[in-house]
Amino acid sequence: MPRHVNNPVYSAPIDVSYQNALNLYNHEQLSEQQLERALKKRGTNYDELVANHRNQKQFEMGVACSLEAMGCEVQMATRLSYNNDLLNWCDVVMPCGGDGTFLLAASRVRDCNKPVIGFNSAPHRSVGRLCLPTWCSRDVPGAVAALREGRFRWMRRTRIRTTIRCCSQIEDSIAPLDLHTLQFSRYPAVSNEDFRFQPRVVCAEQNGSSQETATTMKVLPVLALNEVFLGESVTSRVSQMQLQINNSGKWNHTKSSGVCVTTGTGSTSWHFSINCLRTHSVLELMRILQGEFGVTLDTSLEKAREVAERYNQRLMFPPDSMQLAYSVREYITFEEWPTPRGLRVRDSASSIRVRSHCVDAGLVIDGGISYPFNDGTEALLEVHPEDSLMTVHMDDQLHH
Repeated sequence: MPRHVNNPVYSAPIDVSYQNALNLYNHEQLSEQQLERALKKRGTNYDELVANHRNQKQFEMGVACSLEAMGCEVQMATRLSYNNDLLNWCDVVMPCGGDGTFLLAASRVRDCNKPVIGFNSAPHRSVGRLCLPTWCSRDVPGAVAALREGRFRWMRRTRIRTTIRCCSQIEDSIAPLDLHTLQFSRYPAVSNEDFRFQPRVVCAEQNGSSQETATTMKVLPVLALNEVFLGESVTSRVSQMQLQINNSGKWNHTKSSGVCVTTGTGSTSWHFSINCLRTHSVLELMRILQGEFGVTLDTSLEKAREVAERYNQRLMFPPDSMQLAYSVREYITFEEWPTPRGLRVRDSASSIRVRSHCVDAGLVIDGGISYPFNDGTEALLEVHPEDSLMTVHMDDQLHH
């Protein structure tokens, strides 16, 4: 058996919907019968919720038993018990769930040589792009045997390193908010000591070294596998930020609904949803070109669909690419704004600096961990080979 499959820690987070129900139970001190009535009153399919939870637990036990049968030592963890001690002990992390579970498990792994190999526990409900192929979910022992026999190829997924620069006076307020465990209110923050960062450099502005001008630079301990989103927490509020692309020295003032910076892995996710063209929009543009500009075109629905698919395919790029892609959501433009002109609302870059002029903003990593990102705070987003995540690629048809 390959070394990296020995002594795995098996991450088995509780189903999100069921976790919400448990939190409701604990928060309101309800009995099981009262909980069932309360959930049904809210429109929740309680029987389906419980059945999904039981199926999840059964799947987890099936993976654990298959690994133990191969002679592996297994420790199981939930999102609350998954910690650095387990990561230091294990050789491989094997999350069971969907892409969200995979992202949560991978967020703690800093060692670029420690693999994360995911099983999609409910392929009928989620795509699981980051997980093993669907046949692995239906034949867990076969999938574990394929891993043991080396019938896969290693692959590395680029991740985003985030460095925060802020005034020393607000350093302590840059605390993480764990969105996975947050249920009732954004305040007070639900934080985890494992996500806290330590100061790396303390410097002062050139005009002095007083408390008012001293700044601190910190590298966040969480790497982004999919994307980093920066914007106001209240979605109806305009996000005012400055962007600098590729250390050009030129700052672009923007007003928008936030900025999304993605890796190749994340280019199939939120980045794709933000930028993809719909068939009917393409069809309308083609008809305008034909009717108002005299361009001879095939304006059939089939041709519009083909054009949209070709455009959308170009939005995605390889997961091991050392390039990033950024998207400025709902970029506000009018007579004298933005300044200076010329910033592309979507482009690739090797590094991106973002300076906040927001009121109550967040820097959100893979939709799971949020850090305050308010006026005067600056973030540098970049990629380094040593930050990559090791995982595996297995043939969809291998089972056959």
